[in-house]
Amino acid sequence: MKKVLGLLLLTFAVQPLLAKENWPLTVTVLSTKNIEDEHGSFHLSWGGGSGGSSWSHRVHEDDFVEASDGNSYDLQPKNPKDMLLPGTYKAKIEKRDIKVCEPKDNGNCREVKCWIVGAVPTARIVEPSHRTAELAPTSAAVAPSPAPSTSALPLAATQQAVLNIESTPSGADIEIDGAFVGNTPSTVNAGLGSHKIAVKKEGFADWTKTINVTGGTVQLNAEMKHEPPKQ
Repeated sequence: MKKVLGLLLLTFAVQPLLAKENWPLTVTVLSTKNIEDEHGSFHLSWGGGSGGSSWSHRVHEDDFVEASDGNSYDLQPKNPKDMLLPGTYKAKIEKRDIKVCEPKDNGNCREVKCWIVGAVPTARIVEPSHRTAELAPTSAAVAPSPAPSTSALPLAATQQAVLNIESTPSGADIEIDGAFVGNTPSTVNAGLGSHKIAVKKEGFADWTKTINVTGGTVQLNAEMKHEPPKQ
């Protein structure tokens, strides 16, 4: 008698473990809908006669589920009369099919066999970390950098002036502090401070001028005179 009781207790203890092993997957049915095949299906009977074949429209159930294996499935029950209501169920995958355990009042399962019509990895929304949430207000409060002021520009841009140099007649050579920079008319840059400007042309006396450049644009027009003939 004791052995019989022991076997019964062992059976009841092992049964939940077997049930868990038989249904290792958890699926959550998100939605269900009826889908009608617009083209229908063709049935052929071998009895002969005009009534031996026919077309019929077919409506089947489609269930969209998320599974605990990280995938989402589009399931079609093999029995058109089966329908899975939204909820969570135990299930198992067998080859290309899924069997879903639909619980009954007595605690047993009614197996709903489904074809796997489609499968994709379940998309997960990544929640921002605590550190990201702390940094978000700070990053949102950062204002666009203002345009650099004149004092922030390179020295080369702030310590130069523009010289517009013309001559009558034109085509004369321009020298600034003894260095050739072009021919008249020309626009050249010069650093701030004192500079010696010379305009030279063959047959004319050199035109020279010393200026103190403080910035901006300086306009110079060299009126050149004919050089007296050499004796």
